[in-house]
Amino acid sequence: MNDLLRPLFNLLPGMWERRWVGLLTAWIVMALGGVGVAMFHERYMASARVYVDTQTLLKPLMQGLTVQPDIDEQVAMVARTLLARPNLERLVREKGLAVDDGKPEAVSRTVDQLLKSIRLGINARENLYSVSYVNSDPQVALGVVKDLVHMFLTSGIGGKQQDTQQALNFLDAQVADYGRKLSAAEQKLKDFKTQHPGYSGAANTDYYTRVNQASDQVAQLQGQLSAAIAARNAISGQMRAESPTISVTSPYMAAAAGPAAPGVPAAVLDVDRRIQEQRARLDDLLQRYTNDYPDVITARQTLARLEAQRKSRLKAAAEHPAQASEQAPIGANTISTANPAYQQLRVQVAQADANVASIQAQVGEAQARLAELRSQANKMPELDQQYAELMRGYNVIRSSYDDLVARRQSAGLTQSVDASSQLAVFRVVDPPRVGHHPLFPSKPMLIAMLVFFALACGIGASFLVSQIMPTYHSPRHLRETIDRPVLGSISLLNSPEILSHERRGNVNLALGIAGLVLIGLLWAIGSHFTR
Repeated sequence: MNDLLRPLFNLLPGMWERRWVGLLTAWIVMALGGVGVAMFHERYMASARVYVDTQTLLKPLMQGLTVQPDIDEQVAMVARTLLARPNLERLVREKGLAVDDGKPEAVSRTVDQLLKSIRLGINARENLYSVSYVNSDPQVALGVVKDLVHMFLTSGIGGKQQDTQQALNFLDAQVADYGRKLSAAEQKLKDFKTQHPGYSGAANTDYYTRVNQASDQVAQLQGQLSAAIAARNAISGQMRAESPTISVTSPYMAAAAGPAAPGVPAAVLDVDRRIQEQRARLDDLLQRYTNDYPDVITARQTLARLEAQRKSRLKAAAEHPAQASEQAPIGANTISTANPAYQQLRVQVAQADANVASIQAQVGEAQARLAELRSQANKMPELDQQYAELMRGYNVIRSSYDDLVARRQSAGLTQSVDASSQLAVFRVVDPPRVGHHPLFPSKPMLIAMLVFFALACGIGASFLVSQIMPTYHSPRHLRETIDRPVLGSISLLNSPEILSHERRGNVNLALGIAGLVLIGLLWAIGSHFTR
């Protein structure tokens, strides 16, 4: 253990002999460092954080109706350009941060200092943006951060609205230009149709294709006409084979005369014939007209009146048999009526005639159209070419015009949405604020560090001088240092005066160190309360 501590025991006496050099060094370092600390200004940091909400409800609602820019990228770009020199120069002039030393580069130097002192944090993933600034004046630091936050909240919106307005002006000019072109193209089409009134304008197909189509249509209609005529002739042959009327037995014979009656009165039989004829006429009318047709209504009323007349005659014959002695013969109950099959065939013949007439009219129109096309064989291809060129130019201009109008409407709606500032909502999460305590190191902390550093420099100076001009305080130390044998040693006995002088020196040393520490302590306390 003694071997380990022996170097220390040999070193400390030498340093103690040079203690006044260390004290002087400490005071010199304290004085020089005090000048630096006095010139040091404490730094205060002001900061703020802004959250940008780009996922608003208005964004999906406007999908497809407005131009949907990348709001996240735009906000990040505004944040990155926030520290551009024009912005900082304007900030320096508004806040009066530049030192007026009569040199034009004063603003440029201040801007460079701002670029070094301002810290901009961008967390695009969470849409958080922070800004901080360090300055010796806390109010200046707070004012700079406030201006930067305000600039961030307004510069991006204003720039975007300015871009939107420029786009609207450009689209308005293009819409007006294409509107004039569209009017000119429409006027050319109107003039062309006025000069060629008989032209159909079907320039989407070739002339020869239209001729072939017209020929095929004529052939098809002629085939339909031949089939319709053949069907009509077949129905007419069936109708000629049928008799217009047929003989039937009166259905009222049994009901009127009973089982023993050989016949019915002639008056009743006459009414039966009229009833059958009226029913045949009603059936014929119903095949051609509806129930609300006037002739059908009249026929139903007549039939009802005849049936009522028959019932009254049958009742009169039953009440007065003598008056109804004249009966019709047994064979007189057979009456002649219209043949239903013949009536149906006649209706079918009429329908077939109408169909033949309709197809004949269509054939005539198709043949006239084909003849007109063939008569225009010389000029029609040229007209088709002219019309195709006019329509091609018109369609291009029309499509461009419609597209520009749609884009103009979308841009106008986009401007309205931008004006409401709802696509990106800026929220100041942490308002601009400045810390109450200065940044490390504060002046009291710096003074304390200076005191410790001065004392450390004094100890170091004592050690260095003791190494440069060593002294030996024991024979063993001398023997170990010079590696020579030591023959002997002489002891020194200090007188009371010397001991008193040494005590005064020790007291002065303690007072010097204590004064150094006390000055540093009082200075630190004073700088804390006078901050």
